[in-house]
Amino acid sequence: MLKLRLPRRQAKRLPVLAWLTLVLASGAVGVYWWRVDVFYQQLEREMLAQINLRATELAAAVAAHTETTIRSVDLALRHLRDEYAAGRDIDATVRTIRESFPPDAIVQVAVIAPDGYLRKTSIGRFERTYLGDREHFRAHLDSPDDNLFISRPVLGRASGLWSIQFTRPIRHNGEFAGVMVLSIAPQYFADSHQQIEQGGRNVVSLFRSDGSYLVRTPRLLEAMGKRLPADRPFLRADAPLQGGFRAHAAFDTIARTYAWHRLANYPVVVNVGLDEDVQLGRLRADIERSHLRTAIGGAIVLLLAGVVSQLLRRAARQQEALVASEQRHRSFFEKNVSVKLVIDPESSRIVDANPAALRYYGYPRETLLGLRMNDLNGLSPEQDRLEMHKALHEERMFFTFRHRLANGSERDVEVYSGPVEVAGRPMLYSIVHDVTTRRELELRLAESEELHRNLFMTVADGITVMSRDGVVAAWNEAALSILGVDADGMRARGYLMYDANGTQLALSDYPSSLAVRGEFVDHQLYSVQHLDGRHVWITVSSRPLRVGGTSEGTAAVLSFSDITQLVEAEESLRVAESVFEVASEGIIVTDAKNRIIAVNPAFSVLTGYPAGEVLGKRPSVLASGIHDGTFYSSMWQRLEHDGRWEGEISNRRKDGRLYISWLRINVVPERLGHGKRYVGLFSDITDRKREADAVWRQANFDALTGLANRKLLEDRLQQAIARAHRSQTAVAVLFIDLDRFKPINDTYGHAAGDELLRQVARRLENSLRDEDTVARLGGDEFVAVLPDLRIEDFPSRVAEKIVSVLNEPHRLGADIVDVSCSVGVSLFPKDGDSPGKLIAAADAAMYGAKQAGRGTWQRV
Repeated sequence: MLKLRLPRRQAKRLPVLAWLTLVLASGAVGVYWWRVDVFYQQLEREMLAQINLRATELAAAVAAHTETTIRSVDLALRHLRDEYAAGRDIDATVRTIRESFPPDAIVQVAVIAPDGYLRKTSIGRFERTYLGDREHFRAHLDSPDDNLFISRPVLGRASGLWSIQFTRPIRHNGEFAGVMVLSIAPQYFADSHQQIEQGGRNVVSLFRSDGSYLVRTPRLLEAMGKRLPADRPFLRADAPLQGGFRAHAAFDTIARTYAWHRLANYPVVVNVGLDEDVQLGRLRADIERSHLRTAIGGAIVLLLAGVVSQLLRRAARQQEALVASEQRHRSFFEKNVSVKLVIDPESSRIVDANPAALRYYGYPRETLLGLRMNDLNGLSPEQDRLEMHKALHEERMFFTFRHRLANGSERDVEVYSGPVEVAGRPMLYSIVHDVTTRRELELRLAESEELHRNLFMTVADGITVMSRDGVVAAWNEAALSILGVDADGMRARGYLMYDANGTQLALSDYPSSLAVRGEFVDHQLYSVQHLDGRHVWITVSSRPLRVGGTSEGTAAVLSFSDITQLVEAEESLRVAESVFEVASEGIIVTDAKNRIIAVNPAFSVLTGYPAGEVLGKRPSVLASGIHDGTFYSSMWQRLEHDGRWEGEISNRRKDGRLYISWLRINVVPERLGHGKRYVGLFSDITDRKREADAVWRQANFDALTGLANRKLLEDRLQQAIARAHRSQTAVAVLFIDLDRFKPINDTYGHAAGDELLRQVARRLENSLRDEDTVARLGGDEFVAVLPDLRIEDFPSRVAEKIVSVLNEPHRLGADIVDVSCSVGVSLFPKDGDSPGKLIAAADAAMYGAKQAGRGTWQRV
């Protein structure tokens, strides 16, 4: 009955197993879907961080350029105001300033009288226009300060154009005498933002502190006269100088990442917005494709799980049917009903059969009694007669055959047959015992014994059997191989074992010793040290083993598997997950000895080196030769101290080209059995550096002549003054103005005038030392700075040289023109202690030289 109950239990468990298969498959699909979502969400957050960094860098660059531009506008405005306040005609100055700005940059130059009416404008004739209600007039009306005011874009009543009003107050003898207005077209600022715009997807805006638009690129005109929503973070009173946020633009509802930068010296905020869809479009497309693949894969998994579940349920039904069939046959045996036949030996026909035989062979009585024995045993007629002859003459009483039943199946039977007389005729009686099941069990038992013997000896897992007294009673070959011992070493348990943390175990703590004491383990992790010093990771399970069904022979069986490769694979997977999280950057992984053990495809794209060419080598294969040993020593010190390093580094591609990259290195700490790793992530910032250099040059050099502009001049002059303070030397400032330049412009045209200015710039550069600086202030005005002077008359000699060099004829195409110059010289510390004072003093001396007849120089 035990054997019968066992299949019943199995039959009941199969439906549960079928449902469990579906549940586990569904859970696996759900977990995989969740992991895919988590991965892409992390990737999207990292990409948004990159967009924010890019926006911040662009905002800083645009802010620097904008501050320089406003400073140049303010310088022109102050120059106009000072000229006008001095009572001089400013028309020529207006033309000079217009020429120094791009065409259409200056909408107009205007003067508003103290009563608020327009007094003067550069656009020609004008009607009497009242501007006293304009904010750029009212800002100066009651204020004693001389501050630059920047207005909201206004539609000029006189010019009819949109413009931003840059204004300063005019004062006469300390009294308010009006306002000087320099109207700049917003397009002047917007033109420098075109390269960032990218077809309207990105946006660059300039705002006043109250949120009013000054400039917006693109859709400039739509922004004129409008304000930002008050919830923008940089409009708050406590907003920092720079920051970022994400929002949908009110103009086009495009989702962007914004970064703002508040100018240090002017009430202007620069805001750069980068379209997230441009950057994230490919990622989101990948997410959609991944979801589609996951859905298809999940559907396939669930379909397969459904098929397996259906097969399990069908097997359950078949198992139940088999149990019922076995129950019926067992009932026959339990009633001790044997199959009995009576056979006519002459004809081999069955003449009688008991009910058991009818049931056994499955024939109706009439059919069974019409059969011959060879219809059942399958022998030929000759063989059948020979076997009957032996039974009839009692030469043999016991036979084994295979009998064919009515359903076509064949059964193994043992037949006990002997002679009997029926109605005066010799007959054979036969008792048939079905031994099919016994034969099958015997065969299965023999096969099972052979199978278990072979399994025990050939299974890949190590197996040992422990007796109650702690002796290793049996083991297989795999156990010897995994533990690295021979038979004697196994008996003595002469191997070293360590727990999962690497602590060596005492023999009493070996899992085999624990099992002998009745303390069993389940998939416990250990390591075994072989004689050659190699460590093998194993997982051990132990179970009690009862011999003979009693506790007298209680023993334990231990099974263990070599999982060294799995542990190493887990380590590789952990490193791979850390290294390849950000696939858009180049990734390089080195071991504790700084040998390259992995690179990603982006590394090969950025450096030109296939992975096979750099694996096993040191990262110095990329070295450019630009950085010295101090640079790398500092890098390693930071890595060892902080566990990370980040900075700019120049490397060389495989084709020899240099590139600049931003490199981040993180140290992956040591793990059990593995040394630490170094993971480097880098991106090529060569183009970004080139753009920043271009912006810096545009902000610090004159576009026409290539000379330094006023900003760079003042910076270098300030540095020269600081050095002179420390070294007790002098600094000379030479203010150079061309004589009769305007007639040349008028006669030969502006192109010829520009060429003359470039020739003058080259002659001035060739007349000075390498440490000297020459700059163009605008128009035909130049300034030279001579630092670190120790010879008193050196500036005089330089001034004479410049006058002489510039007096020489200049060739402009086919024409030769003569032009001279007037030079004013000032000295630090005698004539001033600041750049502004020294330049103003030299300017005054230059005007003295002009009054003295031009073509000469004069000291202050």
